[in-house]
Amino acid sequence: MQVIQVRIATVFMLDPDIIMLIKGLTEKGYITARVRPTLEGATVVFIEPPNVIAGKGTVRIDYDFARRVLGIESPSSKEVINALNEVEDLLKEGGIDIEKALVPYEAVVIAEESLKPRFSDNLYNFEDVLGFNLRSAGISLVMEGGDPSSNKWFHMNILPLWSAYKTGDKENRYRITITYRGEKLKLLSFLENLENILKRMFSEV
Repeated sequence: MQVIQVRIATVFMLDPDIIMLIKGLTEKGYITARVRPTLEGATVVFIEPPNVIAGKGTVRIDYDFARRVLGIESPSSKEVINALNEVEDLLKEGGIDIEKALVPYEAVVIAEESLKPRFSDNLYNFEDVLGFNLRSAGISLVMEGGDPSSNKWFHMNILPLWSAYKTGDKENRYRITITYRGEKLKLLSFLENLENILKRMFSEV
């Protein structure tokens, strides 16, 4: 399995002190956005779009001032967790209550894996309508009884990469996209054990 991107984000009710955060990240060895003094206080000149304020190794940290979303992403879940701890420590040192969030935590994972899911054997008879039959080529799984607009939500989408698709092969390459919102400890546990959890899930579909 190849993990392409892991992202964790939170939405703040009020803007945290991003200028203070940038200064703290600079001291921790991150390449950071330039802060430019203005009559109103200061503006941030992002490192790269959209909204990247800091980076180190494979880690990118971004902040969307319009939506008040702070995000951390990397291909490595371990690096995301380490950066999250550093960011939260800096915010706490600055007297910011990180628990005041509209969406406490959201994780997004994008991965690729070679699979032959059982759902690909589901056939649908449309010979009389289209002149040929159809079969499932992908699947979307959601939390039972969940609400996509709530703070607790899980959605996994599995779709084939058509550019690499080979008819008749036992396995094909699939793109997996997961959105998971929930309590911090559950999300971190999910990210820490990401590959094992995904392998177990794939064995069921």
